[in-house]
Amino acid sequence: MAIIKNLVFCSKDRLKNLTSFVNPEYNVSGFVPFPLDVMHYLLPFKLKFLKESYVALDNGKTYGLITLEKDDANRNRLKISQLFLEENSIEYGELLINYVVNKSLAQGAESFYVVVDETDDKMLKLLSEVCKFRILGDEYLFKIKKSDFAYQKNTSFEFIRFSKNSESAKIAELCNSLISSHQLPSFEISNEYFKDSIFTGLKNKMVFKYVLENTTNKKIFGYFAISTRNNKDFTLDAILAPTFEIYLTDILKFVKCEISKRSLEWTLYVRIKSYFTNHDVLLDVLQNYDFKCYKKSKILVKSLYRTVKADNILSGKQIIFNDITPAY
Repeated sequence: MAIIKNLVFCSKDRLKNLTSFVNPEYNVSGFVPFPLDVMHYLLPFKLKFLKESYVALDNGKTYGLITLEKDDANRNRLKISQLFLEENSIEYGELLINYVVNKSLAQGAESFYVVVDETDDKMLKLLSEVCKFRILGDEYLFKIKKSDFAYQKNTSFEFIRFSKNSESAKIAELCNSLISSHQLPSFEISNEYFKDSIFTGLKNKMVFKYVLENTTNKKIFGYFAISTRNNKDFTLDAILAPTFEIYLTDILKFVKCEISKRSLEWTLYVRIKSYFTNHDVLLDVLQNYDFKCYKKSKILVKSLYRTVKADNILSGKQIIFNDITPAY
């Protein structure tokens, strides 16, 4: 009989038996260490800030692992950031997903989302047809290396500066105004997201937040964040007001300069999400500079206010999906 356990109560050495858990980027050091994991487990949902993992066990053997973490953009929304399944163990994937969803809803969560490669038909079927997630958008990922940038002369970026906690409400208003109205309930961004987190060090993830500001009237017309876990792989999320999309090229030049100060060799992942009304313009800007889309994924959401009927029929092989940058 299959049982689900929090990874806190299992030896992390069990994960080495998962044949899908062999990529060196995903080793046991990527999980919350003892005794911090136990302390975090005891916290009420409202105070949790680190990721939590659960494993599916059957007759002493590990068949799957799932990892949840709070979405910084909305603390009542959880992201499924990792799912590892033994080959031909789809039923354990359904068990894991339904378990963590029901448990988290009972604790106070309001919604869940997951990003899945659009070519992963079995995972999409598992989530949308069996576990009743809704496909609500696309995520485009561009992979850019330092060598992909043309030589650039010294450039002035006086209109770019670090964001301030005191202007978080203003930035949130700008960003939320650009989310499609029918998708706003699922993807609305809270003011707190734009403030510096006191838990950044514990999450082993650095985030640098900036705004683009008209130097004359001091009006903010854009926001972007650079994040990294290892000073080698960086992720860029940029939001620009309509008619200002061309400034994405200036952001890229600025980011190149900044991360080159931290690392000699690096890779930049530029993330564009389709629920922003002007995402197609941003895509055009990137493609006009010959940057190629590295991966297109589907964004699936499950919330309290809507369910979808589905047939519980699915079979498949090993499935792996994970966050963009390596989890160290």
